[in-house]
Amino acid sequence: MDDMIAKIIDMDKKARDLTDEAQRSKINYENEILKTKEKIKNDYLSRAKERIEINKQTAQKKADEQLKEMESKNDAIIRKLDGSYSENGDKWVDEIVKRVVGE
Repeated sequence: MDDMIAKIIDMDKKARDLTDEAQRSKINYENEILKTKEKIKNDYLSRAKERIEINKQTAQKKADEQLKEMESKNDAIIRKLDGSYSENGDKWVDEIVKRVVGE
């Protein structure tokens, strides 16, 4: 009978050991999953930040090019208007004065 009780106690101890080991394994797997999840998240965020920076630089370059183009067009228009004013300014002033005075 004592032998039987000893076997039952031994089997119970082995069962508890197996349960404890299973619980430790479960916790270890959960920790590994969390670490892997965090690594994937960080990798994704890192790649996203790099892509955002590339897009930002590309957009800035395009905006700078458009600004230069607009400035160039504006400068050309200003030069043309200045040229027209230089050629016709006196005539325009005389015409405005005539129309205002009524001659």
